[in-house]
Amino acid sequence: MTGSRTLILCWLMLVVLSVGTVLTGASGLWWGVLLLAVVKGWVIVDGFMELRRGPWLWRFVMVGWVGVLIALVGLSTYPFFR
Repeated sequence: MTGSRTLILCWLMLVVLSVGTVLTGASGLWWGVLLLAVVKGWVIVDGFMELRRGPWLWRFVMVGWVGVLIALVGLSTYPFFR
């Protein structure tokens, strides 16, 4: 696949995932919103940032950062902390 096709496919995936995030958030499933955020972060790191074939350390750091952010948001929205 060419570079522009890959970017267009990633963009379309992000649009679909964003619509899914809105619909999931409207239904009150906060864990579904976080799961979709992880998938969107992975698409951004592997697709837009083109780290799929890049250095493994950068890919690990970027995907790890997405995981840390999602974990912090998940902990802050957990009912125990309300």
